[in-house]
Amino acid sequence: MGSKTLSDYANLADNLAIRELAANYIDAVNRTDGAAWKATWSHDGTWILMGQEVSGREELFGFWQTAMASFKFAFMVLNSGTIDISGDTATGRWYVTEHLLGQDGNGLHIEGVYDDQYVREDGRWVFARRDYHVIYRGSEDLSGDYTPYS
Repeated sequence: MGSKTLSDYANLADNLAIRELAANYIDAVNRTDGAAWKATWSHDGTWILMGQEVSGREELFGFWQTAMASFKFAFMVLNSGTIDISGDTATGRWYVTEHLLGQDGNGLHIEGVYDDQYVREDGRWVFARRDYHVIYRGSEDLSGDYTPYS
């Protein structure tokens, strides 16, 4: 094994920071923490969800609030992911599982993948673009008890 360079360590640190960004996004969704969710986005970030494209942090936040209001319960699980870093930008892909209970009482199970673009903004990594693709969408019985985590 060769010796590590400063560049190798910087790349590792960036990789870990982007992984933490993805985890923080999921945590914010699960706790319905709007401020934490909004903080994961760049000022002019773009989110493509269910064929709708929304840009700008404030617009994204309003769109997210509306989407979250349609659920009594939302629990997202972050699965595997990949990251490719190039300076102050990067791309990645994350697989996610969603367990949802609509306001109408119907359960929903979603398997999806985010195709991401990241940017270093104000010294930290944030989402510049997230394009969500649904792989599976179907019923799931969510009639069990739910205890919110805050």
